[in-house]
Amino acid sequence: MAPSARPPAPVQAIVGEDSYLAEAALERVLQAAVPGERHESVRVLYGDEAKWEDVVQAARAGSLFAASRAVVVRRAELLKYGSIPKDDESGDPVEAYLGAPAPDATLVLMAAKPDKRRKPWKSVLAQAEVHEAAPKRGRALRSHVEGVLRRRGVQLSREVLDLLIDEVGQDLRRLMGEVDKLEAWVEGRSEITVEDVSALLGQGLGQPLYLLSDAFQARDTPRALELLERLMGEGEQGPLVVSALHRTLRQVRGAVALRNAGVPAAQIGARLLPPNMQFKLESLLTAARRWTEPDIQKALLVLEQTDRGVKRGADASVALTSAVVAACGGTTATLAPTSRRRAT
Repeated sequence: MAPSARPPAPVQAIVGEDSYLAEAALERVLQAAVPGERHESVRVLYGDEAKWEDVVQAARAGSLFAASRAVVVRRAELLKYGSIPKDDESGDPVEAYLGAPAPDATLVLMAAKPDKRRKPWKSVLAQAEVHEAAPKRGRALRSHVEGVLRRRGVQLSREVLDLLIDEVGQDLRRLMGEVDKLEAWVEGRSEITVEDVSALLGQGLGQPLYLLSDAFQARDTPRALELLERLMGEGEQGPLVVSALHRTLRQVRGAVALRNAGVPAAQIGARLLPPNMQFKLESLLTAARRWTEPDIQKALLVLEQTDRGVKRGADASVALTSAVVAACGGTTATLAPTSRRRAT
């Protein structure tokens, strides 16, 4: 016989402003506390409509129809006491409940921003099983999504996840909603590709300008040329491509200068990347090790000349192909077959 699952702690606190994480935590708690039918076993209260005394009373109220119960309090940070004096610890119903909780009930307090310094939250959080639901950003967001996908048996490369976060944003609920759509879209395949994301989320994603910037930053000439050819074939404007490459090169220049000055990595990220793009810090630092200041000066000059040429009527595809090779390093042998034909 398999051992039974450990019952949840009698008081649970779900703390944080991310509703997706909070609801996921609530579902896990309820599955453990009241498995099966929940109609008679779960009661929901709201902090802006109830008082702490109401919560304790609901938790202590038994049920004739359910052997185990859960009392869920949403917006619990808005709960207030009734008539109990603030300095009267002996008559505090919450303190009393924490000392002797109902044996058949799980009390779940969902609070976005509880005041952890004041009673009863200081005592509640010290004794409850706490589930963090703070919004995830940067690397934490990436790690969370990757963990979920691993558990589902789905592969998503860093490039694809970067594209998805860049287009959808860092709202976890929306991001996971798009992941769910992608899973359905690939129809059982274990790997989600850039093409899948582009096809599902719109033609705008079929123009991987930021992917070209990443390849250029990394001095990955073959990949950069491949993406450039795709971009130009889809009608991207030459000056916009030059601008994107110029911007990513200035970012690399800043990282090189800060690294040489001994600035810690975290501070480099804070100075050069917006908050929603901190997950790109590692790749930026890697790229910074591949460029020297003379390399950057040469590449910037090449891009400035290319920009002037394109604006004066030069063939954008040919000019940009030559610029990428000259800036990143390589020869015409590096070019893809189609690009070589265009350059001749």
